[in-house]
Amino acid sequence: MWGNKNFLLLMFGVAVSSTGLWVGIIGNLEFLQKNVDSSFLQALILLSGFLVGVFLAPMAGRIIDRGDKKKILIYSGFARCLAIGFMYLAIAYNNVWWMLIYTFVIGISGTFSNPAMQTLIPLIVKKEELLQANGVYMNLFTGARIAGTALGGVMLVGMSLSALYTVTLISYVILLIATFYMKVDVTPREKTEGGKKESFFGTLKDLYPIVRDQHKVVYGILLLIPPYLFLSGFNLMVIEISQIQHYPGIKGILYTTEGLCVFLGTYLAKRFLKEAKLPYLFGIVFISALAHISLFMASHLVMSVISFGFFGLAMGLLFPVTTTIFQTDIPAEYHGRFFSIKGMTDNIIFQILMLLTGLFLDTIGFEKMVITFGVCSFIIASLIYLQYRIREKQNSRKPVAAAK
Repeated sequence: MWGNKNFLLLMFGVAVSSTGLWVGIIGNLEFLQKNVDSSFLQALILLSGFLVGVFLAPMAGRIIDRGDKKKILIYSGFARCLAIGFMYLAIAYNNVWWMLIYTFVIGISGTFSNPAMQTLIPLIVKKEELLQANGVYMNLFTGARIAGTALGGVMLVGMSLSALYTVTLISYVILLIATFYMKVDVTPREKTEGGKKESFFGTLKDLYPIVRDQHKVVYGILLLIPPYLFLSGFNLMVIEISQIQHYPGIKGILYTTEGLCVFLGTYLAKRFLKEAKLPYLFGIVFISALAHISLFMASHLVMSVISFGFFGLAMGLLFPVTTTIFQTDIPAEYHGRFFSIKGMTDNIIFQILMLLTGLFLDTIGFEKMVITFGVCSFIIASLIYLQYRIREKQNSRKPVAAAK
């Protein structure tokens, strides 16, 4: 895998562009803080890109499945670079409308580029290397998040917002150049359903018979729900913990701890989990739920760090395994549609759960909220596990019945 030029180019581009992405996110928050007083309006602006992606995801998935993945990444890269121009205008005129256009363009670009990248990885690495490749991908993105947020915070102290977005632009250009040098020999599929209108439900109809028969995929999707309860409120909980402890510095400690433990988790997945098996997922999700419940002791610095560390470890194990299951058990010709619809659904769930987290923080408080979410995670994971065990017993009895 490490001698694979295409993989190295892709991972280099991901590392650089993701760092720039997080620098830009710090810039987004700073710009909104200066120009928009309402937290609700700030949230709406940040969510606008996701909403655009929701409507375009079905069409994007079919285009990715039919088309040249490399060209799609190139066009998406050009769109990202163009978007930075709108952000320069927003800064120059202190105009939120230009930022809104920037958010739309970034959202559209991500709707195409993220699923295309996930469908490209199985095409450039061997099947037996997928778990390791997905672990590397997650490690790079996590490292970029740590480096990007730290770099963005440092740059805000002594540099202008325009300088932050210049760093983001340079990172996008580097990814674009790296993509140009990739060589992927894939014959685009012929259009066999000409004139068919793309829609969420139409794409679901195409995917349902494929996913329904892949039980590992179904369980993999369902087992992502408990960790999403934690992930969706990640930033809100970090802010709340810093207020509980009266220690602003805990934010950086928690982000860094979680990120480093993600690295450890992906290493352990590569070292010990040779195959993507469902029993692994159940154990990982229970660790995630335990980390969530343990946050009721977040008033203690050490305990909050331990909780975030365990969660990071669980995520470092979980996402490479689930992604490998999706890439290997879903037929390649459906990868684009599957990852587009999954990404769209993830965004919707995230936004709903983030709003629910905020509501619970305002009403029942932090401790009751983390206990409620943690217990819900345990219940969901336990129900899925029981259903899995029942199915396994039924399958084990079928050969005996057939023999009689």
